[in-house]
Amino acid sequence: MKISNVNKTFGTKQVLFNVSLDFPAAQTTVIVGPSGSGKSTILRSLNLLEVPESGRYDFDDLHLDFAKKISNRQKLALRKKTGMVFQNYNLFPNKTVLGNLIEGPTQVLKQSRAAALKTANELLAKVGLAQYGGANPQELSGGQAQRVAIARALAMNPEYILLDEPTSALDPELELEVLKVLLQLAREKQSMVIVTHNMIFARRVADKIVFLENGHVLFDGAPQRFFAPNNPNERIRNFIASMTMENLN
Repeated sequence: MKISNVNKTFGTKQVLFNVSLDFPAAQTTVIVGPSGSGKSTILRSLNLLEVPESGRYDFDDLHLDFAKKISNRQKLALRKKTGMVFQNYNLFPNKTVLGNLIEGPTQVLKQSRAAALKTANELLAKVGLAQYGGANPQELSGGQAQRVAIARALAMNPEYILLDEPTSALDPELELEVLKVLLQLAREKQSMVIVTHNMIFARRVADKIVFLENGHVLFDGAPQRFFAPNNPNERIRNFIASMTMENLN
């Protein structure tokens, strides 16, 4: 998965400036940076929820030129390869937990109900919610709902999972439930791209760190270099200190 020279504007404000990034398979790429830096815009562009004005997007045999119209067929082909997990879960409120998990596989992938249910139950066990298949989303805690959202994304058997600040709406205890699931997926070499403000988690889970500010990539590399005390980029050192409260007097 790779984007090249991507530019994106909202109205008169440009939010991405010639961004070029690759997202290695079987690795976890973590995107960090201050609010408004363009992190979520990149993630949403990878799923074509946002379409930049220019640049290229290459993913396996899909080669998209953002300067040209992206067809619905191209969007569908790409979304079959990616699973999106949002900050606010976005579960279907009128379906049970199992109903949420089997909707995509039966309707989009045309799996049989029996096959989809078998996979859904396996995934609920994987995220520690085996007993919640018959529950309604409103009966779940925030951490449980987000774990269901992750299981729902996995049910589509995507090549990559894209997660947009998946724990920012949770208190620390519930956040930990979700982070443990994501860390396990990373250990299993599930390809992931995660936007997060949690620097402790980023350090633990990332194979690669991308730091954005004002729509520009200021760092793209190994977490060991990013978090090194002698990182030559003062802006990055100050950002890490602020996010980890190291500079709290």
